[in-house]
Amino acid sequence: MTRQILSMVFCNVMWGLSFIASKHAMLSGFTPMTLALVRYVLAAACLAPMTLLREKRLVLRRGDGWLMLLSALTGVTLYYFCEYQGISRTSTVDASLILAAIPILTMAAESLIDKRRMGQRQIGGALVSAAGTALIVLCGAQEGASSLTGDLFILGASVVWVGYIFLSKRLRERYSSLSMNAWQAMLAVATLLPLAAMEECDLGAATPGGWLAVGVLAVVCSALCYWLYGNALHAMSPLASAIFINLIPLTTMVGGVCFLGEALTWQTVAGGGMIIGSIFLVNAGEATVNDA
Repeated sequence: MTRQILSMVFCNVMWGLSFIASKHAMLSGFTPMTLALVRYVLAAACLAPMTLLREKRLVLRRGDGWLMLLSALTGVTLYYFCEYQGISRTSTVDASLILAAIPILTMAAESLIDKRRMGQRQIGGALVSAAGTALIVLCGAQEGASSLTGDLFILGASVVWVGYIFLSKRLRERYSSLSMNAWQAMLAVATLLPLAAMEECDLGAATPGGWLAVGVLAVVCSALCYWLYGNALHAMSPLASAIFINLIPLTTMVGGVCFLGEALTWQTVAGGGMIIGSIFLVNAGEATVNDA
């Protein structure tokens, strides 16, 4: 179990730092969708051989092609369109904190779609998370139209990801995490290409530091971490793994201040605390139900 815990810590810390790397790449010459395209070209080049090496094949079952394409469109193309448009306009701290509300949004969506009853702790957690997100977005509104637009794009990324979770539910039952991510990365390249083509990005002008950031995003954050995360999930409960999500905004907050010189406002700190606290509140309620 120690190995799985270390894997979870490593993955979530790296995903927290991915916001810093993405922002740095965009400040170093990459446009948002070109960054996403290059990232997933490199990620696909890593994930496909990894899948073949580990599982000896990379095959789509009959009838799954369109569903896998739709999952790539939502989980990669639309998600990163919203996330990177948001990061280019707002702080990485705001972005990571808003995205930290995804588990709560997912829980609320499950309650509506699957008619799953929510307990008092879960309802309280959802309300606290919503209030924290609203506080961060309102803070963005005070900082100017660009920051507000960026926060709204990030909020859109959160909604898109929740949709992806439901769309890919059947696929997760039929494919391993590694195989599914390999297919999504390869299909995402095709759907990202038209969006990247509409941008004017001179890749030759990108700095070596920008290329290094993209390499880390692709090889470490997208390929290695997905593989480690998928392996760890086999030995851990969803409840146990959810706790580690809190490392993402905390890592981004420290990284944004230390590496990008981003400022923290009391609204950001308070809103982030509410969102992170809501995850603990919901998980505590789930643990009580499971232990009963």
